[in-house]
Amino acid sequence: MSVSGNERLSKALDVSRRTFMKWSALLGAAATVGCGSLDGSDSSGSGGSDSVIEPKEFDYDKAVWSACNVNCGSNCPLKLYVKDGVVVRVSTDNETEDVYGSYGANYQMRSCVRGRSVRQRIYNTDRLKYPMRRVAGSPRGAGQYERITWEEAINEISAKMQSVKSNYGPDSFYIQYATGTIDASIACSWPPASTPMARLHNLWGGWLNHYSDYSTSQITASLCLLEGSSFSNNTITDAVNSNLVVLWGNNPANTRMGSGRHWTYHLQKAKEANPNLKFIVVDPFYTDTALALEADWISIRPGTDAALVAGMTHYLLSENLLDEDWIDERSVGWSEASFANVKEVFEGEESGYAPAYDKAWGDTDTTEPPVAPESSYKSYLLGLGADGVVKDTAWASNITGIPEKTIQDFAKQLLNQSPAMVIQGWGPQRNSLGGNNCRAIGLITILTKNIGITGGGTAAREGAASVSIRMNKWVSTFPANPVPQTISNYAWPQAIKDNTVMTGKTWGVRGLPTPDDALPQPIKFIWNYAGNCMLNQHGDINNTMEMYKDESLVECIVTIDNYFTPSAMISDYILPDCTNFEQNDISTNSGGNTCDIKFQNKAIEPMFECKTIYEMMSLIAAKLGIEGEFTEGRTQEEWLEYLFDQSIATYGDQGVFTAEKGQDTFAKCHEKGLIKHYSTTAVPSVAFEDFVSDPSSNRVSTPSGKFEIFSKRLYNLSHQWSFPAEYQDGKDKITALPEYYAAWDGYEDPTISTYPFQVVGFHHKQRTHSTYYNTEWNREASQQAAWINTEDAQNLGISHGDIVDIYNDRGRVRIVAKVTSRVMPGVIGLPQGAWYNPGGKWYNSDIEHVGTLSEAEIGNTSVVDHGGCMNVLTSLRPGPISKGNCQHSVLASIEKVG
Repeated sequence: MSVSGNERLSKALDVSRRTFMKWSALLGAAATVGCGSLDGSDSSGSGGSDSVIEPKEFDYDKAVWSACNVNCGSNCPLKLYVKDGVVVRVSTDNETEDVYGSYGANYQMRSCVRGRSVRQRIYNTDRLKYPMRRVAGSPRGAGQYERITWEEAINEISAKMQSVKSNYGPDSFYIQYATGTIDASIACSWPPASTPMARLHNLWGGWLNHYSDYSTSQITASLCLLEGSSFSNNTITDAVNSNLVVLWGNNPANTRMGSGRHWTYHLQKAKEANPNLKFIVVDPFYTDTALALEADWISIRPGTDAALVAGMTHYLLSENLLDEDWIDERSVGWSEASFANVKEVFEGEESGYAPAYDKAWGDTDTTEPPVAPESSYKSYLLGLGADGVVKDTAWASNITGIPEKTIQDFAKQLLNQSPAMVIQGWGPQRNSLGGNNCRAIGLITILTKNIGITGGGTAAREGAASVSIRMNKWVSTFPANPVPQTISNYAWPQAIKDNTVMTGKTWGVRGLPTPDDALPQPIKFIWNYAGNCMLNQHGDINNTMEMYKDESLVECIVTIDNYFTPSAMISDYILPDCTNFEQNDISTNSGGNTCDIKFQNKAIEPMFECKTIYEMMSLIAAKLGIEGEFTEGRTQEEWLEYLFDQSIATYGDQGVFTAEKGQDTFAKCHEKGLIKHYSTTAVPSVAFEDFVSDPSSNRVSTPSGKFEIFSKRLYNLSHQWSFPAEYQDGKDKITALPEYYAAWDGYEDPTISTYPFQVVGFHHKQRTHSTYYNTEWNREASQQAAWINTEDAQNLGISHGDIVDIYNDRGRVRIVAKVTSRVMPGVIGLPQGAWYNPGGKWYNSDIEHVGTLSEAEIGNTSVVDHGGCMNVLTSLRPGPISKGNCQHSVLASIEKVG
């Protein structure tokens, strides 16, 4: 029986909305049922009882394994049941053994409520169905599109590509940061170098790449300056060997909700095995993770983490509790004597470390002045340095909002309850002082001797797994990108507006002949594949919208997606993409001592006129005359088999792909779908263990080979670099030590007198960034609402459930107020990822594209966003070192509407 696209889109599940809501409430984020009817009806009923609901029997033709390929880091397996060509139920890994043995061996890789709701994504009423072109004469952002044929789309886009390349060169093409479909081998939107567009452009002359990402821009550029790595930490399952776990700006109950990367689950299991294990959460919010782990809460003002660490360290120093000889032996910059180990790095040297900028340039141009006396961190704490301020607990308390005794007790706990595992989330570094914050949080693990030991940690994000399955992705076959220059992931608007001011020394452009050279070409053509950073997830939406209206700047934007996202609304062409469930692919995942590989099976045929990204790029490659090089004569399925065979030849069977297990060929694995592997003997990794235990025989990947509390690289940059002209206001600094200073849009910014609240975006259970925002039942279960402290709300006359406007000079957001004591006074929490809806005109309440904007409304700061989108309020200003995003530094005001 064949079913048309429209019939499949309207076919309802045999699970009611009420059933879904009750299961969500009872089981929370760890497990739930699939989604129900698209119209939210409750036709099947559930009775009046609040008892646990048993799943109904149902009929299906086949069940296939796939995966949730979104950017939460989990990549959970999903089992899709199909009847008459329609997915009728979504399940997860609930049939295999669930032992949770040694360090997480042999447990079920269960998906969360988000992944289980994919039916509402597959059969979303606003799903893109046909190729679309912006209506001639309508401005970008108006949301006016007309249907065209695939032949028209491919011909017009290919012609535009040839024109842009002829006029500006290959380096005027940009593949936008996008994470809507990741982890898979072929249908992969991140990193940009792994995308099918990258293969196409690598074969056609190249493209402008970016470095780092929106999640980790500042920690990537900065923590490595202290430790030699920005991502090395003990495996999460090592927490069972800890006495104390500190989650610093880290809320995995929201960010990593399922499968192997469900950190809260691993920490709960550690707590079961070690009843003495204690937890502390350092955060402006009492998070869901804190609730789940019964953690103590240290509420801290956003962006003041470096001040907290300084106050803690001054206290430990004043009490003679620090092992200064141990610290000096392993670090540079604690004491004045330790500066004897400073090492300059010149061009071509120390290629192993990860610098904050292009390492081909070295770290010095030999013109930097000598380091002044009293430049150590110890001198900084004692007020002997340039600022002359003693960084005691009274000073720290005044800045952070944390009582002095709490600061002192916390410092002593890290010493007395060692081993203590400090795990830093990616929230503190997404701040105007983010680079110094993440270095400071890493520093406290060194000073308290919790680094490099079992049960300890480095203050990087937690390590994931001790076992894995190696499988080559399609990117392993790509030729190199001939274009050498690379910009920060956050700098692309500047590369559209004026590339001539973008040098290595002003905007951190890498790959140029010298740091004084400018980016040679502006961005003129953008591919936006499965991404929402063109608008929704980038900073200062109104400013960005205003830029798009000027068609003399970027000449063509092509969005490839499943839905009319906000970023699709500023595109010239929109191409309807297949979901991951309408094509075959391969993805892997791991957590603790268990891992899996999903041979993702196509559950249903592509709907409407949707095509896979492989098909689209193959058609364009044919128009450009490089189809043979692009496909190498293989279909997508043939590529997957080729990669499987190549991986077996390279890595062997890995104890997984064996005839005994019936998993020695691609065909057998593809038929099986979900393959799991575990070890009962693997143990958690311990980052920097060898160096910490024997620093004379080992080194870390910094120029000196030691932990660099004082970074000579940053000292040099502070004398070499200049900030972009519009940001030379004294609110940015590059400091060799992880100092606290009054950065822009922080607690001590004078602007706070006009906009008295610090607004922080946080990850929301309802969605992964902006993905899943259009799943109706999840939106109802986890409503988009602004968190406001009870006392603040009372002072402003705001009650729980009131409609409020949050606003600053960049824009205004209208949203429901959630009045709660779980956010500290002076802070507003606004869940990031909600879809921008200016004037309430783009979408209706079901998030269906229904309206348009006038040219005067596009980018107008007086037009109120009705979607609750955080980035109406955020800034385009980049971090001083990373040139990445600082979207947690926002000052705003709030008022009740009506």
